[in-house]
Amino acid sequence: MHPGVSFTVDDTEDWHLPVAGPGLLLDVPARGRWLQRPALHLEAAPGYRLRLLSGGQPLLWARIADYWDQCVLVRGTPHTPWRLPSLSAPEVRTVTDAPGTPPWWEAWARKLARVLVEAPASLLHTGRWCLRPVRPHPADQSSRHAVSTMEWSFGQPPTPPHSLNAVLRFQPAWAEHWWEDLPQHNPGVVLPLRPPSDAEDGRIKSWRKHAREGTLPPALLLYVDILSKWLVLDGHDRIHAALLEGREPPLLGLWPYIETRRPESKVREEGALIGAELQLRAGATPEVIDRVNRQLLRSFNWPERGTITRAWPLAGGVEAWRAEVLAWRARNTVPLAEDDWEWFVSARD
Repeated sequence: MHPGVSFTVDDTEDWHLPVAGPGLLLDVPARGRWLQRPALHLEAAPGYRLRLLSGGQPLLWARIADYWDQCVLVRGTPHTPWRLPSLSAPEVRTVTDAPGTPPWWEAWARKLARVLVEAPASLLHTGRWCLRPVRPHPADQSSRHAVSTMEWSFGQPPTPPHSLNAVLRFQPAWAEHWWEDLPQHNPGVVLPLRPPSDAEDGRIKSWRKHAREGTLPPALLLYVDILSKWLVLDGHDRIHAALLEGREPPLLGLWPYIETRRPESKVREEGALIGAELQLRAGATPEVIDRVNRQLLRSFNWPERGTITRAWPLAGGVEAWRAEVLAWRARNTVPLAEDDWEWFVSARD
């Protein structure tokens, strides 16, 4: 364990998304390596121009329209996409708890948290992080994108993941017109960081056996709130294997978060006291007292948590960003409509 990073159990219901069990909160200190830009991190230039870097190489460029109604994404070509060390069979066997139970989830959360902390090329940085089992959401029930930045705010709960079959589609570039409200473009879609393996690959076959037996280790996803997407950090093959078997893969979601305190509200607080009194009068069992105490804490002094993705300034700003994507275009065919590409590389905001 790298000194200074603390783990605490998170079994709250603060996130307002389908969860499969308790998770962990990681408190990463403001010193040493954690003050540096991580190996995998986001950079930003004016006009909502973004660049996802993996080991100093562009992994993804994105641009979001000012009115939050469209986005164009282009993949880079890094020599070594970011990844965690592959899980070995002996490592999988060290988790002996019944799959899907709270002890099983806790064991895998702690195992992957240690890997994240100890990895030479970590994606963690100073701040607070949540690592939590999450459940996929039906794509046709996903929420639409906000239509302006005034409708969308930083520090909100992650959007439930959906469209896991997107890991089988590795597009070099694509446009998303968010006013169309297409499920495959709606918030929460899962985005792979590498092409899918061949279905006949040995690891896919091995993970398919685990999927059939219910012993498949969880895949690890990272939520990027400004894109409203989940990136597959680890487990592309495990998700692929589960899909081939018609099973729901277990997922661990990772996101940085902030805490804010709600302003005082006499109406809310008096209502909480009245509600507590009514519940206690009906029967002050230990369970009722525990529930009432939790509700009072939430009403009087409970922090609101929300995910927020950190982005570092992109050196050279807009011109550096444009130069990179134009150089990429010179070496690659772009499967984009001409007007989408022209807007993407345009210097105007």
